[in-house]
Amino acid sequence: MAKKLGKSEKLDLILSELRSLRSDVKTLLKQERQAAGKSREARRPQPQPAKKAAAKGTRSRTPAKPRRPVLVEAAESDAPAANLTSRIA
Repeated sequence: MAKKLGKSEKLDLILSELRSLRSDVKTLLKQERQAAGKSREARRPQPQPAKKAAAKGTRSRTPAKPRRPVLVEAAESDAPAANLTSRIA
């Protein structure tokens, strides 16, 4: 028959098993990262989308329309004088 283990011996056995499992997990993760890195390098790079060539100095024949309505302040000469009375009266 096997000798009965005390509490501290059981704890030591459990901790040593846990330590070995952790080291196994670390090595597996390391191998997986290396394999993923190799497969990433082996893939062909996808071509970048073509950029449109911006032609400087070429403008459209029609002026650009504002996107939103813009409030334009009237010049003083365009605005009617405030002290003029109506001619109808």
